[in-house]
Amino acid sequence: MTESREAKPGSPGPTRRDAKANLERVVAAAAGVFAEHGCGATLADVAKAAGVGVATVYRTFPTKDDLIHDVYAPLFEIAEQQAIDASLDPDPWAGIAGFLEKSVTTLAPDRGFRELLTGSYSETLGWSRPRTPHRLAKLVEDTHNRTGKHLGEIVRRARDAGLVRDDLVAGDLLLLSMAVQTSVEFGGATHPRLYRRMIGFLMDSLQPARDAPTPLPEPGLTDRQIAALERGRRRRISNTTKK
Repeated sequence: MTESREAKPGSPGPTRRDAKANLERVVAAAAGVFAEHGCGATLADVAKAAGVGVATVYRTFPTKDDLIHDVYAPLFEIAEQQAIDASLDPDPWAGIAGFLEKSVTTLAPDRGFRELLTGSYSETLGWSRPRTPHRLAKLVEDTHNRTGKHLGEIVRRARDAGLVRDDLVAGDLLLLSMAVQTSVEFGGATHPRLYRRMIGFLMDSLQPARDAPTPLPEPGLTDRQIAALERGRRRRISNTTKK
Protein backbone atom coordinates (compact mmCIF):
# COMPACT_ATOMS: atom_id res chain seq x y z
CA MET A 1 0.00 0.00 0.00
CA THR A 2 1.44 3.40 -1.02
CA GLU A 3 0.87 6.58 0.91
CA SER A 4 -1.96 8.57 -0.65
CA ARG A 5 -0.77 11.96 0.57
CA GLU A 6 2.68 11.96 -1.05
CA ALA A 7 3.14 15.53 -2.34
CA LYS A 8 3.16 16.03 -6.10
CA PRO A 9 5.02 18.79 -7.97
CA GLY A 10 3.06 22.05 -7.77
CA SER A 11 0.75 20.76 -5.03
CA PRO A 12 0.75 21.82 -1.36
CA GLY A 13 3.02 19.85 0.93
CA PRO A 14 1.70 17.55 3.66
CA THR A 15 -0.20 19.19 6.50
CA ARG A 16 1.18 19.24 10.02
CA ARG A 17 -1.26 16.46 10.96
CA ASP A 18 -0.14 14.40 7.97
CA ALA A 19 3.51 14.92 8.90
CA LYS A 20 2.91 13.80 12.47
CA ALA A 21 1.01 10.72 11.31
CA ASN A 22 3.75 9.86 8.83
CA LEU A 23 6.42 10.29 11.50
CA GLU A 24 4.66 7.90 13.86
CA ARG A 25 4.04 5.41 11.05
CA VAL A 26 7.66 5.47 9.88
CA VAL A 27 9.14 5.11 13.39
CA ALA A 28 6.79 2.23 14.22
CA ALA A 29 7.59 0.47 10.95
CA ALA A 30 11.33 1.06 11.38
CA ALA A 31 11.22 -0.45 14.87
CA GLY A 32 9.82 -3.67 13.40
CA VAL A 33 12.20 -3.73 10.42
CA PHE A 34 15.34 -3.09 12.47
CA ALA A 35 14.26 -5.55 15.16
CA GLU A 36 13.91 -8.33 12.61
CA HIS A 37 16.63 -7.52 10.08
CA GLY A 38 19.08 -5.37 12.04
CA CYS A 39 20.37 -1.87 11.39
CA GLY A 40 21.61 -2.92 7.96
CA ALA A 41 18.06 -2.64 6.64
CA THR A 42 17.57 0.28 4.25
CA LEU A 43 15.27 3.29 4.38
CA ALA A 44 13.53 1.79 1.36
CA ASP A 45 12.76 -1.29 3.48
CA VAL A 46 11.30 0.97 6.16
CA ALA A 47 9.25 2.98 3.66
CA LYS A 48 7.78 -0.21 2.22
CA ALA A 49 6.83 -1.49 5.68
CA ALA A 50 5.30 1.89 6.57
CA GLY A 51 3.32 2.13 3.34
CA VAL A 52 4.84 5.50 2.42
CA GLY A 53 7.18 6.74 -0.27
CA VAL A 54 10.93 6.84 0.34
CA ALA A 55 10.80 10.63 -0.09
CA THR A 56 8.55 10.84 2.96
CA VAL A 57 11.14 9.05 5.06
CA TYR A 58 13.97 11.28 3.84
CA ARG A 59 11.99 14.45 4.53
CA THR A 60 11.87 13.56 8.20
CA PHE A 61 15.10 11.60 8.57
CA PRO A 62 17.96 12.92 6.39
CA THR A 63 20.08 9.86 7.24
CA LYS A 64 19.36 6.34 8.44
CA ASP A 65 21.29 7.07 11.63
CA ASP A 66 18.72 9.78 12.46
CA LEU A 67 15.93 7.24 12.18
CA ILE A 68 17.84 4.60 14.16
CA HIS A 69 18.41 7.19 16.90
CA ASP A 70 14.70 7.97 17.25
CA VAL A 71 13.75 4.29 17.20
CA TYR A 72 16.25 3.19 19.83
CA ALA A 73 16.60 6.17 22.18
CA PRO A 74 13.73 4.84 24.37
CA LEU A 75 15.33 1.37 24.53
CA PHE A 76 18.65 2.86 25.59
CA GLU A 77 16.82 4.59 28.43
CA ILE A 78 15.32 1.26 29.48
CA ALA A 79 18.73 -0.44 29.34
CA GLU A 80 20.28 2.26 31.50
CA GLN A 81 17.43 2.07 34.00
CA GLN A 82 17.98 -1.68 34.30
CA ALA A 83 21.60 -1.02 35.27
CA ILE A 84 20.50 1.64 37.77
CA ASP A 85 17.99 -0.75 39.33
CA ALA A 86 20.72 -3.39 39.65
CA SER A 87 23.12 -0.96 41.32
CA LEU A 88 20.45 0.08 43.85
CA ASP A 89 19.47 -3.45 44.86
CA PRO A 90 20.41 -3.93 48.53
CA ASP A 91 21.50 -7.48 47.67
CA PRO A 92 24.29 -7.22 45.06
CA TRP A 93 23.96 -10.88 44.12
CA ALA A 94 20.25 -10.40 43.40
CA GLY A 95 21.10 -7.19 41.55
CA ILE A 96 23.41 -9.00 39.14
CA ALA A 97 20.94 -11.85 38.58
CA GLY A 98 18.11 -9.36 38.08
CA PHE A 99 20.14 -7.38 35.54
CA LEU A 100 20.83 -10.50 33.47
CA GLU A 101 17.18 -11.51 33.61
CA LYS A 102 15.80 -8.09 32.65
CA SER A 103 18.39 -7.27 30.00
CA VAL A 104 17.48 -10.46 28.16
CA THR A 105 13.91 -9.27 27.64
CA THR A 106 15.25 -6.01 26.15
CA LEU A 107 17.93 -7.50 23.91
CA ALA A 108 16.65 -10.83 22.70
CA PRO A 109 13.70 -9.71 20.55
CA ASP A 110 15.62 -6.92 18.78
CA ARG A 111 18.50 -7.64 16.41
CA GLY A 112 19.14 -3.95 15.74
CA PHE A 113 19.45 -3.11 19.42
CA ARG A 114 21.87 -5.98 19.94
CA GLU A 115 23.99 -4.70 17.06
CA LEU A 116 24.16 -1.23 18.58
CA LEU A 117 25.07 -2.50 22.04
CA THR A 118 27.69 -4.98 20.86
CA GLY A 119 29.30 -2.66 18.31
CA SER A 120 28.22 -4.67 15.26
CA TYR A 121 26.75 -1.53 13.69
CA SER A 122 29.07 1.10 15.18
CA GLU A 123 31.65 0.59 12.43
CA THR A 124 29.32 2.37 10.02
CA LEU A 125 28.12 5.07 12.40
CA GLY A 126 28.88 8.44 10.86
CA TRP A 127 30.51 6.96 7.77
CA SER A 128 29.57 9.76 5.39
CA ARG A 129 28.51 12.20 8.03
CA PRO A 130 29.93 15.53 9.24
CA ARG A 131 33.13 15.42 11.25
CA THR A 132 31.25 16.07 14.49
CA PRO A 133 29.89 12.82 16.02
CA HIS A 134 26.38 11.94 14.94
CA ARG A 135 23.79 12.01 17.72
CA LEU A 136 23.34 8.25 17.38
CA ALA A 137 27.04 7.65 18.04
CA LYS A 138 26.81 10.00 21.02
CA LEU A 139 23.72 8.19 22.33
CA VAL A 140 25.48 4.82 22.16
CA GLU A 141 28.69 6.09 23.76
CA ASP A 142 27.05 8.14 26.51
CA THR A 143 24.65 5.35 27.48
CA HIS A 144 27.49 2.83 27.49
CA ASN A 145 29.56 5.05 29.81
CA ARG A 146 26.70 5.73 32.22
CA THR A 147 25.58 2.11 32.27
CA GLY A 148 29.15 0.96 32.88
CA LYS A 149 29.36 3.13 35.99
CA HIS A 150 26.16 1.65 37.43
CA LEU A 151 27.25 -1.92 36.69
CA GLY A 152 30.70 -1.17 38.08
CA GLU A 153 29.08 -0.22 41.37
CA ILE A 154 27.08 -3.43 41.69
CA VAL A 155 30.12 -5.54 40.77
CA ARG A 156 32.27 -3.68 43.32
CA ARG A 157 29.71 -4.28 46.07
CA ALA A 158 29.43 -7.96 45.13
CA ARG A 159 33.22 -8.38 45.19
CA ASP A 160 33.54 -6.57 48.53
CA ALA A 161 30.91 -8.89 50.00
CA GLY A 162 32.81 -11.94 48.75
CA LEU A 163 29.85 -13.00 46.60
CA VAL A 164 31.64 -13.11 43.24
CA ARG A 165 35.12 -13.91 41.99
CA ASP A 166 37.69 -11.14 42.37
CA ASP A 167 38.37 -10.76 38.64
CA LEU A 168 34.76 -9.99 37.64
CA VAL A 169 34.41 -6.55 36.01
CA ALA A 170 31.43 -4.53 34.80
CA GLY A 171 32.10 -5.31 31.14
CA ASP A 172 31.69 -9.01 31.87
CA LEU A 173 28.01 -8.47 32.62
CA LEU A 174 27.38 -7.30 29.06
CA LEU A 175 29.18 -10.37 27.71
CA LEU A 176 27.12 -12.61 29.97
CA SER A 177 23.94 -10.87 28.89
CA MET A 178 24.84 -11.53 25.25
CA ALA A 179 25.40 -15.21 26.04
CA VAL A 180 22.03 -15.45 27.74
CA GLN A 181 20.14 -13.79 24.89
CA THR A 182 21.49 -16.32 22.38
CA SER A 183 19.73 -19.01 24.39
CA VAL A 184 16.50 -17.00 24.07
CA GLU A 185 16.86 -16.97 20.28
CA PHE A 186 17.69 -20.67 20.22
CA GLY A 187 14.82 -21.67 22.50
CA GLY A 188 12.31 -19.65 20.50
CA ALA A 189 8.60 -19.94 21.14
CA THR A 190 8.75 -23.65 22.00
CA HIS A 191 11.22 -23.21 24.90
CA PRO A 192 10.79 -19.60 26.04
CA ARG A 193 12.34 -20.18 29.48
CA LEU A 194 15.48 -21.94 28.29
CA TYR A 195 17.49 -18.78 28.95
CA ARG A 196 16.94 -19.18 32.70
CA ARG A 197 19.01 -22.35 32.59
CA MET A 198 21.85 -20.34 31.03
CA ILE A 199 21.54 -17.72 33.77
CA GLY A 200 21.80 -20.51 36.34
CA PHE A 201 25.06 -21.77 34.81
CA LEU A 202 26.52 -18.29 34.60
CA MET A 203 25.58 -17.23 38.11
CA ASP A 204 27.09 -20.44 39.45
CA SER A 205 30.34 -19.66 37.63
CA LEU A 206 30.57 -16.21 39.22
CA GLN A 207 30.79 -17.58 42.75
CA PRO A 208 34.30 -17.66 44.22
CA ALA A 209 33.59 -21.03 45.83
CA ARG A 210 30.71 -23.40 46.45
CA ASP A 211 30.13 -26.73 48.16
CA ALA A 212 28.08 -28.14 45.28
CA PRO A 213 26.58 -26.98 41.98
CA THR A 214 23.48 -24.84 42.36
CA PRO A 215 20.28 -26.52 41.09
CA LEU A 216 19.23 -25.12 37.72
CA PRO A 217 15.79 -23.50 37.33
CA GLU A 218 14.93 -25.23 34.05
CA PRO A 219 15.47 -28.77 32.67
CA GLY A 220 17.95 -29.37 29.86
CA LEU A 221 16.92 -30.09 26.27
CA THR A 222 16.83 -33.60 24.85
CA ASP A 223 18.59 -34.49 21.60
CA ARG A 224 15.21 -34.58 19.86
CA GLN A 225 14.30 -31.10 21.11
CA ILE A 226 17.65 -29.70 19.99
CA ALA A 227 17.24 -31.25 16.54
CA ALA A 228 13.77 -29.69 16.23
CA LEU A 229 15.12 -26.28 17.20
CA GLU A 230 17.92 -26.58 14.66
CA ARG A 231 15.43 -27.41 11.91
CA GLY A 232 13.37 -24.38 12.85
CA ARG A 233 16.45 -22.15 12.83
CA ARG A 234 17.44 -23.35 9.35
CA ARG A 235 13.92 -22.68 8.07
CA ARG A 236 14.00 -19.14 9.43
CA ILE A 237 17.38 -18.47 7.81
CA SER A 238 16.14 -19.90 4.52
CA ASN A 239 12.98 -17.80 4.58
CA THR A 240 14.99 -14.65 5.35
CA THR A 241 17.36 -15.33 2.46
CA LYS A 242 14.48 -15.71 0.01
CA LYS A 243 12.95 -12.36 0.90
